[in-house]
Amino acid sequence: MVRFVRTTIASVLTLALLALVVAPVAAAGPERSKISAWTVDFPSGTLCEFAVRWDFPADGTQLVFPVRSNGDQLVRAVGRLRGTITNVDDDRSFMLRGGYRLDLLFHADGTIDAVGSGTIVAGYFPTDVGGPSMWFFRGRFHDMVDATFTATAHSFRGNATDLCAALS
Repeated sequence: MVRFVRTTIASVLTLALLALVVAPVAAAGPERSKISAWTVDFPSGTLCEFAVRWDFPADGTQLVFPVRSNGDQLVRAVGRLRGTITNVDDDRSFMLRGGYRLDLLFHADGTIDAVGSGTIVAGYFPTDVGGPSMWFFRGRFHDMVDATFTATAHSFRGNATDLCAALS
């Protein structure tokens, strides 16, 4: 009986000490940073039959959450979507406006779950499921990405605009 009580007390003390150590870590919020303006060019055939430029001003926040006990880590981007997608070959442009939330859940095995809601622009390379293509989504999407950053699965609910067709 004395051994059972000692073991129980030791277990309770271990759990209490673990709670004291884990509580501050769990209470630590995500690291926040502003999303800088960015521009990227895609050569012909990468997303569309023509060369494409994405131009986005700084307008959002990135949150990097602590790594979870299973090795997963969440990176969240939130903000207003303001940007321009341009057909570089003939200078046609498509203006993007709206708000977004994009969660990238990096798994310990190298795969990524990408879940977006609101207004999101997405580009799919020739090796991606459904690629090559470029879309302006208004709704909710979920992409599964493998360790080579290739989209292997895609689901979407809402309205979608085919940006390659819109800029042709």
